[in-house]
Amino acid sequence: MSYGKIGTGFYLLGLISMAVFIPLSNYGMSVTQFYLLAVWILVGVPMADINKMFSEKSLLPRLSSQIAVSFRYIGCNIKERFNTFLHNKTALVLSSLFLIHVLGLIHTADFDYAAKDLRTKLPLLLFPVLLSSMKPLTRKQTDIVLWFYIASIVFGAIFSTEKYLSKDFLDVREISVFISHIRFCLSIVFSIFILAYFIVTRKYHISLKIIMTTLILWFLWLTFVFESLIGFVLLTVIPSLMIIYFTIKKGNTTVKIIVFSLILVVFAIGSLKTFKIIKENLFPGKIDFSTLDKTTKLGNPYIHDTVNFPIEEGRYSGLYICEPELEEEWKKISDVDFKDIDYQSVIRYLNSKNLRKDAEGLSQLTKEDIQHIENNIDNYNYIYNPGIMTRLSKMLVAYQRYKKTKDANGSSEFQRIEYIKASLNIIKDNLIFGVGTGDLPDAFENYYEESDSKLLPQYRHRSHNQYLSITVGLGIIGLLWFLFTLLYPIIFDKNSRNFLYVTFFLIMLLSMFTEDTIESQAGVTLFAFFNSFLLFNNTTDKNQTSCRRQNMQK
Repeated sequence: MSYGKIGTGFYLLGLISMAVFIPLSNYGMSVTQFYLLAVWILVGVPMADINKMFSEKSLLPRLSSQIAVSFRYIGCNIKERFNTFLHNKTALVLSSLFLIHVLGLIHTADFDYAAKDLRTKLPLLLFPVLLSSMKPLTRKQTDIVLWFYIASIVFGAIFSTEKYLSKDFLDVREISVFISHIRFCLSIVFSIFILAYFIVTRKYHISLKIIMTTLILWFLWLTFVFESLIGFVLLTVIPSLMIIYFTIKKGNTTVKIIVFSLILVVFAIGSLKTFKIIKENLFPGKIDFSTLDKTTKLGNPYIHDTVNFPIEEGRYSGLYICEPELEEEWKKISDVDFKDIDYQSVIRYLNSKNLRKDAEGLSQLTKEDIQHIENNIDNYNYIYNPGIMTRLSKMLVAYQRYKKTKDANGSSEFQRIEYIKASLNIIKDNLIFGVGTGDLPDAFENYYEESDSKLLPQYRHRSHNQYLSITVGLGIIGLLWFLFTLLYPIIFDKNSRNFLYVTFFLIMLLSMFTEDTIESQAGVTLFAFFNSFLLFNNTTDKNQTSCRRQNMQK
């Protein structure tokens, strides 16, 4: 049914609202889904014509007739749009990802959790149905939705930047104010590629392009501040893959040799630099204990412990420790009892500022430093210099601990090793069909208990890998179908062959190796919405919409 400018406006408003709420509000995402469903059902019902049809009748007969005819139109709406959805192969494949989770109910035991999980994953069904059966947006309208998406990220980024600059956080992940820092980083990365695409393909004024370039630089900086390894990987791997693709497709032999050589050189330099940093931080050299000072300036003996304290910042953090002086000096500068703070935090924090662990070193700390130690922050740089280098330093400290004790608590990277172990062990016993849609929490909890895991209860999570998470729940059959739903559009749907969709596809494909993206509301909505929005609307040229209509008719 035709629904004119007003109906298109209502539909466009729903898409804009969804794009705005994805980086900002889980509640807003939920409400907007209901709004879009209402638009899908109601838009196209000619209420003005229906009112005229029965204008001569008295009030009650007119109302009853209008309601009856309105419901007939609504029924036609639903029938026509659902029929359009059923004739769109890509939409059917995308929605089947939700249906395989429904099939997972057959052998599940925990139906309460299964119902909650299916509610979370409802966008996997809703968006393919709604967006494939509504009239495609024009390129201009699609751009408007994407601009509102970028604007919402700018809004969130302002709050994150303010929180970072004020140092009002204990963990850098806290500077993502509205949603998980991981989901927010994925949106930031995607917006960087959108802005870059618009700069190249849209005929904007030079002043606007300068603003867009500034936004890209700001978003890049924020990605590094978040210490997002997956963000760093995405911003490195995706441009490299695209350069390689276009070089192979359009470049001559000389260009190919030059490009591939440059990529190899950059990769080699980056690898050597990383290995050098790792070597310097893990192997600072042997210590000649005979050359080290034996006493503090106050005459108290030092302890030099290279066993119980990690190598950090390229230094043995356990050198030059005088615990009696630390305890005595601490009483002068803090109201918190010395026994109530983490002793390791004191030593490591002083080491991060290259201070000795004695009265003199402790006296040089600021009030903010003391507060950080009271909050068990282990390193000055965790607050004042977050970034990829600080993240690497955290990983190396965690590696030393994990290597010595097999204790992954406090390190997200090494916790993931435990999650992978748990996932593979559960999969081994439930290879074909998995444990069922609702039984994942119980399966992991049982494994941690039976294996006597060292992970604390608050760190006993699931796979943190979408491919493993699907396999645990739905088995090898579920994994194969999941991969099919991911790859079908990029292989068989011509509408997927544009920069924005390919970029989004790669972001999702790669991020799912480190995150169980579609297990949370923010992640599944981000994935399901843009996966459908970019496929079923015009993002490139005027011919795309007509091609889509021809494909739907076929």
